[in-house]
Order: sequence, then structure tokens, then C-alpha cells
Amino acid sequence: MRNILIQDDVASVEARLKQFENNTGCELLLVITNASDPYPGASWRFGLIAGFALSFIFSYYLEFHYGWMWPVSFLIVCLFMTWVGHFNWAKKLALSDWEVQRECSEKALEFFHTLGTSKVSHKVTAMIMVSTMEKNIQLLIDEKLKTQITQAELDELIDIMRVHFKAGNVG
Repeated sequence: MRNILIQDDVASVEARLKQFENNTGCELLLVITNASDPYPGASWRFGLIAGFALSFIFSYYLEFHYGWMWPVSFLIVCLFMTWVGHFNWAKKLALSDWEVQRECSEKALEFFHTLGTSKVSHKVTAMIMVSTMEKNIQLLIDEKLKTQITQAELDELIDIMRVHFKAGNVG
């Protein structure tokens, strides 16, 4: 897997994380995931839609002499395209924007609570989750921290990573 941050940016992000922690007195977590969800429905969705389209294309060029050949060919093509749908490029074609946003938000909340950040009452925390397949960045902060920090400081941290997302330097 390719790196999300190049070596020069790692030092810059670490320095900004330490500066952020010193200024606010809170802990900042950076979580990088390969994908927020395996999206099992996306491969089936891709398989059915692509299988239906390919079956119509095949029926235009090939003659089905028997009535049972149309549903059997549709089934075979759909199963093959469902297998093809397991690849990330095919899943991305079958995903909707609201589905990606919902799954990334749910995964960010899951990480935020699983890592114990919401259970620590004496330590205020913030978390940045980066999902490489969806090219999505989620930011979660405690209620106490919202009064101590400006949005510009958090956006500055995210912008460092967003530059490489647009350049395609993700895994």
C-alpha cells in the first residue's frame, strides 16, 4: 500500500499534532483505515446491473434458440459480474455518495467510542479518521474542546492530508 503522507509531511503533521496538544491540553488521535466498510451490497448491486446490461448486449449479438438459455445466461453473467464487483474499482462504481458518507460517519463514531476517548472524563480528545478507499476524512471532537479551539486550526491539519488525496497518493 502506498503511503498517505510523504516523509516531509509526517514531520509536519507530528509537529502540528504536538503543537495542537500543547495549545489545547487534549489528545488528538489520527486513525487511518483502508476502508470504512466492506460494502457487501455494492458487489451484488454491481453484479446485477452489469449482468443485466451485458445480457442485453449478448442477446443482441447472439441468438438464443431455446427459451431457457436467456435466464441461464443472465444468471451466469450476473454471478461472474458479482465476482468482478468485489474489486475496489467496481465497488466504487456501485456506491452512492450518501452510503459512503453514512458508513464513514458510523466508522468514525465507532473508533471514537471504541478507543475509549468518550469514556475518559479527565482528558479531552479529538479524532481525525482517514479512509483511503472512500478518500474521506472525518473529524470528531469533544464538546469541551469545541470552545477551546478554532475550526481554522483543525482545517489546517486536514488540508495537509487532503492535498495528497487529490493527487491520488492513497492506498
